[in-house]
Amino acid sequence: MGKDQAISKRLEQVDYQKAELAALHRLFVVSEGTFSLSIAVCNSPALRDHIIERIKSHSEGITVIKIAKEVTDIFGFVKEKTDGESQSARTSIFILDVEKAVPSDNKEPKLLRALNVTRELWKVNYSCPIVFWVPEYIATLISKHAPDLWSWVSHHFEFVSEQAGAISGKSDAYAGDIGLAGNLDLDEKQFRIAELEQRIKDAGELPKEDIAQYVNIWLNELGYIYFAIGELDKAEQMLNKALQINEKLGRLEGMATDYGNLGIIYLTKGELNKAEEMQNKALDIYEKLSRLEGIARQYGNLGVIYQTKDELDKAEQMHNKALEIAEKLGLIAGTAGQYLNLGVIYRTRGELDKAEQMINKAVELNKKLGRLEGIAIDYGNLGMIYKDRGELDRAEEIFQEGLKIDEKLGRLEGIASKYSNLGSIYKMRGDSKKARQFWEKARNLYKKIGMPHMVKKIEGWIEGLDKTED
Repeated sequence: MGKDQAISKRLEQVDYQKAELAALHRLFVVSEGTFSLSIAVCNSPALRDHIIERIKSHSEGITVIKIAKEVTDIFGFVKEKTDGESQSARTSIFILDVEKAVPSDNKEPKLLRALNVTRELWKVNYSCPIVFWVPEYIATLISKHAPDLWSWVSHHFEFVSEQAGAISGKSDAYAGDIGLAGNLDLDEKQFRIAELEQRIKDAGELPKEDIAQYVNIWLNELGYIYFAIGELDKAEQMLNKALQINEKLGRLEGMATDYGNLGIIYLTKGELNKAEEMQNKALDIYEKLSRLEGIARQYGNLGVIYQTKDELDKAEQMHNKALEIAEKLGLIAGTAGQYLNLGVIYRTRGELDKAEQMINKAVELNKKLGRLEGIAIDYGNLGMIYKDRGELDRAEEIFQEGLKIDEKLGRLEGIASKYSNLGSIYKMRGDSKKARQFWEKARNLYKKIGMPHMVKKIEGWIEGLDKTED
């Protein structure tokens, strides 16, 4: 199977998962006020919880019940938990963690036989959809040991990937493609996280050498996605696992990738010295291996660090070096990144026209590639240029455009940044109330992500509003 075919197949699976989610949403409309029994198969507790939270955000009255390990009668347990609740206010009951009460070595689970006997009681007691959220093997056991109950299942949803296993994952040509991963919306990112985590788990704690190289790719993609949705600690954890594998195998290029990605995480956390150390380690390896693409990437990353340290001349030098290599190699995404970085430097210096010219070049290239993440970042920086010129309406418009993309992609840092920028717009307009609202939203997101330096910065702005109002 060629790469294009593999990617197409992967995207078909993503579309299928989204269709299943949409079908689950429709269930509540079709079955409102009526008993129905459904099975939702999902092997990943994290994905399951994400889907449930998404559903709860659109549908009120969902009761979630987690089966405890010691439970021997599921119906009785659920009945006890729901007694006293208003039937009219309840739209559905989600039953989770059945697997915790089913011993893995039990070939004839008494719990499931008891579940079969209680089939009629569910219909008598509940006039709403009942959804059992279970992994694949539990669904198989229910069909075998509770056949009467199973015969009543009217909806069967599957949030399971065909490539969640380590062996099948080796043929995943989509793996490691950050461009495609960056364009996934929040739900799609969660589906991908579940797939990669299951695959890595299947490979084992100490993967064999023939599969270790694949595990490294999966860990890096997983780290990127966690980074993109603002879970920095999880991203760091994945990259450190990848680094351990590469160190064990002596894979220098893999180590360089890990060092560079870890450096980006430390930069985002505001740990600049640690970030610079990681980027220099990566640069040393790429120079030793004469990997021009890697060298360009590290020049760019170091430039951002120097820029953050307000060492603009040094930053510009790095970005120009990176740009020269990216253009020479025909790396369109890399070229766009350096146009953006140079634009930010020019804006910092007050050269707004030059900054706008550079960032518009980045927008053009990112649109050509269809890189939504890049476009959202570019829009945020263009908005800052318009703000600096006093073109507040134009700035607000482009911040809002970027915000829509960030929300679609689930980019918490991007959302926080746009909230922060919008707060500044309203502050300049003299609307302290709206400025506070946006800044408080930004501060709360930065706290959630783990960016204390940004939390401190925004709290200073809010304190400034307090003093002005006093």
